[in-house]
Amino acid sequence: MKIALIDNSNNNFFAITRYFRDLNIDAHLYLIPNSGLPQFEPQSDTFNDLRKVDWIRDFPFDCSWRGVFKSKKKLYHQFKDYDHIIACGLSVGLLNSVGIKISMFIPYGADLFNFPFIRIPTLSEPIKFIPRIIMNMYRRYYQVDGIRSSKIIISNSNWVMAERAIKELGVKSTNLPRLMIYQDNNKNYDNYWSFMDAYDFTIFSHTRHLWKTNSDPSEDFFENGGMKRNDKLIKAFSIIVNKAYFKKPCLILFDYGTDVDHSKSLIKSLNIQEYVRWEPMMYRKNILIGMKKATFVADQFRKHMSATSAGSTNEALSVGVPIISNTDGAIYDKDDPFYGAPILDCLEIDQIVGIIDDYYNDKDKYIEIGLEGKKWFDNNLGYGLAKKYLELLN
Repeated sequence: MKIALIDNSNNNFFAITRYFRDLNIDAHLYLIPNSGLPQFEPQSDTFNDLRKVDWIRDFPFDCSWRGVFKSKKKLYHQFKDYDHIIACGLSVGLLNSVGIKISMFIPYGADLFNFPFIRIPTLSEPIKFIPRIIMNMYRRYYQVDGIRSSKIIISNSNWVMAERAIKELGVKSTNLPRLMIYQDNNKNYDNYWSFMDAYDFTIFSHTRHLWKTNSDPSEDFFENGGMKRNDKLIKAFSIIVNKAYFKKPCLILFDYGTDVDHSKSLIKSLNIQEYVRWEPMMYRKNILIGMKKATFVADQFRKHMSATSAGSTNEALSVGVPIISNTDGAIYDKDDPFYGAPILDCLEIDQIVGIIDDYYNDKDKYIEIGLEGKKWFDNNLGYGLAKKYLELLN
């Protein structure tokens, strides 16, 4: 079987391609220029030298809509020998505009619930907007048609925004999670995290700070706060510090997100600065090594937001460290792909504290939960999920 994977949001397709190749599938990853963010670069997820790899390729044509249309025949011949094409992002519409239908659409978010519903300005607006109107109509039409003609659409049923878009588009999806993480075995970055050896208890949270402002607009912001609610974790950690369970506890946070300054002010007001360590943004391959040394990983604690679609939860499961986060009931829902996942599900401050109280009295229990998480990852999110994708394609 020969498979082309086109685009690489959050390096998800880089992970899928590596799993497929490990399973003896002739899979090739085609990179489309994105925003230049490091999480879109394959090198951010591996210590291996990718210059010698022949299965990662730049998309061979100008990726503008006009450029793709001009290269219609060349584009067709480039991909005609593939048994299957898997795509995400605007590549779904780009390929569809020249008559190339995809086998599987694995959305990352906006490509499903934003681009197909992009607002079309009215003709009553100034004439200078007419080219934009035409381009938006063009993009929207081919993105929607490309999604509708995809043989398989992958979407977690607990992903509310995606499920709403799927319903509005009148298509059916396969209830599976997105494959995000491939475990790279090289540990060249171990020395950076050696400072963690000095602590007897660490909570690791590289979730972006978004709790005080409504920068990712949500209708229920004034009721439930920003998307991550990092403030709950910080307040819970403050309570743990004051309980004096541990000689040297540490909360590891990352300088990332709209509300970093608000988080730092909260930490100062709670007088726990000496117990908090801030790290800069870095490649995921380096984050995973530090994460593996932690006592717990913490993700997000906002009502109506499930961490099961978030990278942090998947990453913690992959390295075998117990993860504390809100799943919005996903792990108790028999119809959800994360049903039964060993995630420490909690929403409120007292629940976070309760988990740490229990850990203090039974550390072995939580070591076992971490190990169970790794097994669950391998069966449901790693090779196990890659095999499910292949079964669908077959």
